[in-house]
Amino acid sequence: MLVALELRDFAIIDALRLEFAPGLNVLTGETGAGKSILVDALALLIGGRADAKAVRTGAQSALVQGFFAPHPNPSEEALSSVARRVQASGRSTARLDGEVVTVGELAQVGAQRLAIHGQHASQTLLESAEQRRLLDNLLSPEAQAQRARYGARYARLTEVERELAALEAASRERARRLDILAFQVEEIDRAKLQVDEEGALRAALESLRHAERIQSALGVALGALSEGEPNALGLLGGALRELETAGRYHATPAALAGELRDAVASVQAIAAEVAGFVDDFEGSAERLEELEARLQLLETLKRKYGDTLAAVLSYRDEAARELAALGRAEESALELQTERDALRGELEGLAAALTSARRAAAAALSEAVTRELRPLGMGNAQFRVHLEPLPALAAHGRDKVTFLLRANLGEEAAPLAAVASGGELSRVMLSLNVVTGTELPTLVFDEVDAGLGGQTARTVGALLKRLAAQHQVLVVTHLPQVAAFADAHFRVEKRERGGRTVTRVERLTGREREAELARMLSGAATKTALAHARELLESVAGESPSAGAVGS
Repeated sequence: MLVALELRDFAIIDALRLEFAPGLNVLTGETGAGKSILVDALALLIGGRADAKAVRTGAQSALVQGFFAPHPNPSEEALSSVARRVQASGRSTARLDGEVVTVGELAQVGAQRLAIHGQHASQTLLESAEQRRLLDNLLSPEAQAQRARYGARYARLTEVERELAALEAASRERARRLDILAFQVEEIDRAKLQVDEEGALRAALESLRHAERIQSALGVALGALSEGEPNALGLLGGALRELETAGRYHATPAALAGELRDAVASVQAIAAEVAGFVDDFEGSAERLEELEARLQLLETLKRKYGDTLAAVLSYRDEAARELAALGRAEESALELQTERDALRGELEGLAAALTSARRAAAAALSEAVTRELRPLGMGNAQFRVHLEPLPALAAHGRDKVTFLLRANLGEEAAPLAAVASGGELSRVMLSLNVVTGTELPTLVFDEVDAGLGGQTARTVGALLKRLAAQHQVLVVTHLPQVAAFADAHFRVEKRERGGRTVTRVERLTGREREAELARMLSGAATKTALAHARELLESVAGESPSAGAVGS
């Protein structure tokens, strides 16, 4: 509930603190005294538009601060403060419990604490979303659970469709990337690279480029060793035989023959290796081209994918991983499509159940509001809730909710926006608040009784009193029949001080209240008017609120 409202340099108010009571709070006063200024101040606390005109002439800024509590008689620590400062330039800042917040954030918090209804503020009632919200307040707990599940599943559907849209938007780029990566991985794999092969290839190529010289030198060497005439092995063999002959007669030649025999064996081994190398050596042009082509391939791959063969192979592994991830994205798209289709099917079922529940609630709401309107000067009015199927699923179901009103006999029921006057709209809003049992702790009504009088005005007062049994209600009124029901009565009046006009607000009790009601009844607090005021207070004191919410 709203515990207190503080204003400083706001419009024609220099400084003011109002402390409100639970139940029905009524503000009365002469026309132009500043009653609606207080409503404007409250509007700022729930995110209303700031205007430089709100700043008192000569002041640099205006401050509006409200103190809210979760229940009556709160402790100081339980209070929550909301403040809005408006600069003379029209710019404003908002604070929630001392912390700076955006006006949007302030509006979100304010929407849970307070609602303002009046001949202009009730325009929100004309919005389909607000009408749907009021209707949904009457849904059974089971239907409320269905609506919550629908909302959660619809949120998931929105998320899935967003993910799918992102995948589809990137599908062309993804397909292009898939082709590139697949080609690159295949190109590297086809080369069958070995990390250390490049050095061996270059050495082999160097040899092949000097093949003729190598072969010529090897031929000469082989001839000298074993195949020429004479050759080393032949000469060494002859020398060995002579030493062996001499060795028969002396030990020294015999020893030398042994050493030479080892040398001959070594030369034979060398000659065999040279002969084998000559046989294995490929110095053909074809082999040279093959090696040069291989090295050219390696250079091409390094130019594309890395400075070394190790870097090329590392790139190949990264490309393969990305290729696999892109493949999984394609699989993910298929999975999301399957989930999307399943969600749509589930939502269609939930939407149908929600529509059925809303139709039942719509019938009950139509009857209850029509009943409440009759004693409010709208005896021939008929209120009806119309449900129209939407072409596609929406966040709230598949229903467009429209409140229809037939204000007079012989007329066709039409949307509120088309047929309701400001006063009628306010009375419809008042009836809806009574019937739907809104959860908002504080309700503000700004001259919802405009154009009424007599018994109808008294009925409005009784209705507001009934509403105040469940909520804190603030009412701006010109009607004594309404003001008489107040739990707390405030008089708003203009005064002159220091050559300037200021607004003052005073809580009335006892004789002061009787005098104000007398003024409202006849324009002056005459004896007769005072007697009528006392009679009015006594008569309403005997009336007790009765429940009026649908389903209560």
